Amino acid sequence: MHLSANEAHLYEGHRGLSFNGHYVVGAVALLDIASMLLFFTLSYIQAQISLIDNDLVRIWKVTDATFCVSILYLMMASGGYRESTLSNPYSQVSRILVNAMLVTCLEWGALYWLDLIDEFRWPWQGPINVVSGGVLCMCAIRFVSHNLILSNANKGNIVRSVAVVGAGEHGQRLIEALSRRKAPWTHIIGIFDDRVKRMAGNAHGWEVHGTVEELIAYAREYRVDEIIVALPWGAEQRLLDVLSVLKVIPANVRLAPDVIGHHFLDQGFGRLDGVPVYNIFKKPIGGWGSLLKRAEDLVLGGAILLAVSPIMLIAAIAIKLDSSGPIFFRQNRFGYNNKLIGVYKFRSMFHEMRDENCERQTTKNDSRITRVGDILRRTSIDELPQLLNVIKGDMSLVGPRPHAVNTRAAGKLFQEVVLEYAARHKVKPGITGWAQVNGWRGETDTEEKIIRRVECDLFYMENWSLFLDIEIIFRTFMVVTGRNVY
Repeated sequence: MHLSANEAHLYEGHRGLSFNGHYVVGAVALLDIASMLLFFTLSYIQAQISLIDNDLVRIWKVTDATFCVSILYLMMASGGYRESTLSNPYSQVSRILVNAMLVTCLEWGALYWLDLIDEFRWPWQGPINVVSGGVLCMCAIRFVSHNLILSNANKGNIVRSVAVVGAGEHGQRLIEALSRRKAPWTHIIGIFDDRVKRMAGNAHGWEVHGTVEELIAYAREYRVDEIIVALPWGAEQRLLDVLSVLKVIPANVRLAPDVIGHHFLDQGFGRLDGVPVYNIFKKPIGGWGSLLKRAEDLVLGGAILLAVSPIMLIAAIAIKLDSSGPIFFRQNRFGYNNKLIGVYKFRSMFHEMRDENCERQTTKNDSRITRVGDILRRTSIDELPQLLNVIKGDMSLVGPRPHAVNTRAAGKLFQEVVLEYAARHKVKPGITGWAQVNGWRGETDTEEKIIRRVECDLFYMENWSLFLDIEIIFRTFMVVTGRNVY
């Protein structure tokens, strides 16, 4: 295929190395294993020097080996070795630290339970060497690899070349979606369509460069990594004809979802009694996941409730001494399956000014809030009674925050602002959630604030795991106070 001078710029840089997310993930995993082996070896050498008793050396060695294997396993089980997660190094670092803390606490608990922890001269030294060295090395790997990929992608050294087949509305939407992603390694080489030959571009600024046969001719001369067929699924014969021709090209050939598929999150294909079906919506947390989630709420919720009971007692006394009225405040909010639940809080307003239906959101320097209530709200202590909702089963420790029935954003009810708002009620509401640890908490005085919160809630439901819950709980302690809380 001969390229004109006007078209040649579209193909610059496509001779770089082919970007393959699997290779990147594999390289990061191997580096993680190497870093853990290195610091395990260093820790073992230190154990030989520091400990005289060979039995203690063996225990130290088993402890460190268990830590190394456990942290790598938890990273794999929590989705740490996926291309989509590696693109965000900050989320990866948070995941690493949470998993490391979890494994360390479990190991120290086991040593304490076995009455072995006092046998070590410095019982914390071995695990700390692996944790501080290996874990910090894993964190550094995330930032270094991310920066290396971005740098080389921007220079054109690594490229994922993509060709789109289909210049209609279907292809236009696909081009727009790819353009919004702005992945530096993805280069769209052009659009090809048998029915439109070299006409003026109308697909998000991209010209139609030729027919499918011309795409095959181009692929003989230049590298093509991905071919995405964006044709209506109703045109069955046309689709089959195009796909049968494209099978000769050494590239990944993918079928983009039909136009209606752009309105839904990708759930992929499944089977119902052996019949292939395209998944649109899935129950966010079902089967064993729902049992695991409930066990998490009962065990962790009960432990936290026990731990914070002295704080709750002090708060109750302070509320009673500060102003007249009940200690607790119960407010109706939307819960699971859009049903109303009574959510408990410590009373933070003057009793005669209480707002049971949230007709008016609290704002900075709100005159309705008591002196003690201001402290409780800023430290989120007023939310602690919701642990009773968790034990009761109305709420979870982690989930979308429940909103009062009349809460508004810029004068509009939340469901009027966000079409998908009710979808967040497909799981139990939580005391904390993905939106809160990402900064979307406090007053919702603009439409954007509720839109971003719902986006975070939907992300949580689509990506739920026990490890994500633990990460959110850990990060919640980091953002327990803030300027956005009134």
